[in-house]
Amino acid sequence: MTETETLEIIRTIRSLPSDKIEELKDFAFFLREKYGIETLIDESDEWTDEDLHDITKASLRYAYRSEDDQAKMFLSMP
Repeated sequence: MTETETLEIIRTIRSLPSDKIEELKDFAFFLREKYGIETLIDESDEWTDEDLHDITKASLRYAYRSEDDQAKMFLSMP
């Protein structure tokens, strides 16, 4: 599912009255039971090496982007 599709679904859900959201939730659970793929979810609070790698990578990417944005702002000042 694309990000655009996800956002469209979220906007649609937010436009529904609360009783219809309950119906939608029940229907979604029904569909998940009928067609969903069984996946194991790790609900532990412990960080794996993969988790640490992912958060480090995302943090560095954010820091580099923020640094570039600040440099561009500084260079564009009169």
